[in-house]
Amino acid sequence: MTSPQRPYHHGRLRRAVIDMALQIAGETGEDRVSLREIARRLGVSSGAPFRHFASHEALMQAIAEEALESLRLQLEREQHGLGPGALAPLKALGAAFLDWALSHPTAFRLTSARRLYRFDRSERLRAQFAALRSHTLQRVHQAQAAGYFAGLVPEQVALGLRAMAYGLARMQIDGQLPQWEVAAAQVRPTLQATLAQLIDNLAGAPPPPPLRKKEAKSAGAF
Repeated sequence: MTSPQRPYHHGRLRRAVIDMALQIAGETGEDRVSLREIARRLGVSSGAPFRHFASHEALMQAIAEEALESLRLQLEREQHGLGPGALAPLKALGAAFLDWALSHPTAFRLTSARRLYRFDRSERLRAQFAALRSHTLQRVHQAQAAGYFAGLVPEQVALGLRAMAYGLARMQIDGQLPQWEVAAAQVRPTLQATLAQLIDNLAGAPPPPPLRKKEAKSAGAF
């Protein structure tokens, strides 16, 4: 038997299987990672991983559950210590999403491939995503209360913002940025600045505050 490439502590096989799946997927670029190959690399019997994951789909679901929870926690952390302005929370959300995706490219890629698992079968996945969506919508409503995104449907704004962040991250994961002349050392700041600019453009300028009676009288005098 091939010696294990990554030792693990007894009783932590489930954790080792997930970590090895991410490692293999990152090395090969393949979405479908064989449980038997994982077992071979870990140096355990071919049936050992099946004690924790009945199928490849179950393994991918577990990876997605951990990924979404990790993303949610990072987005929540980025909401502390924000700068001024009603758009700052949305920009921080977008920057945190990009930072997470670029820091965890394999988990991002596998979680995005919904053909690999059944989203609707996991209560944990649904709860994590509902929290992410609710958090984004809350920030959109706050921005609209300040006069931004005037006349736009908040649910569509939230969807559009997620699509922009997702698309930018996906371009990096798929290796498309060099053709747009984005240097490797500038990927993160370039994508974050691009997303912030898109948010500004979509948000528009808020209307000026209404004039007080005295100011309105002065403005109407010639």
